[in-house]
Amino acid sequence: MTAQAEARQLVELIAGPVRLGENVKAALARVARLTGLGDRRVRGIWNGEARRIEAGEMDRLRQAALDASTLEDVDRAYRAHLARLRACQEVLGQGSFGQAALRLPAADDAGRVDHAELGLAGAQDRPVDRGGRR
Repeated sequence: MTAQAEARQLVELIAGPVRLGENVKAALARVARLTGLGDRRVRGIWNGEARRIEAGEMDRLRQAALDASTLEDVDRAYRAHLARLRACQEVLGQGSFGQAALRLPAADDAGRVDHAELGLAGAQDRPVDRGGRR
């Protein structure tokens, strides 16, 4: 596999599935922000216009792809863990060992959980991806 083909595959992996309401240009801008490469450079890699890929660029792409796949694995494991806890809740019934005993957070339709009700996150906590800015 050529460096250009590998770089394009890494950009595709980092971008992941295009989010609802997001176009390809926005997804590539997100990849540029995650890797520290320029928007035009990422679009050039995506479109196959890059004649060469420097080692530093490839390292950034590989690290961002590794971070993206690790985050995806952690999210998948977390959802599986919540599913096992919910199965335990159903087995135990709604008596004294119900949701209050297991401290299961309520999930919305998409499976997202509000951790504030468990005391794991509060109003003073900031999302990690904002880089500490308010």
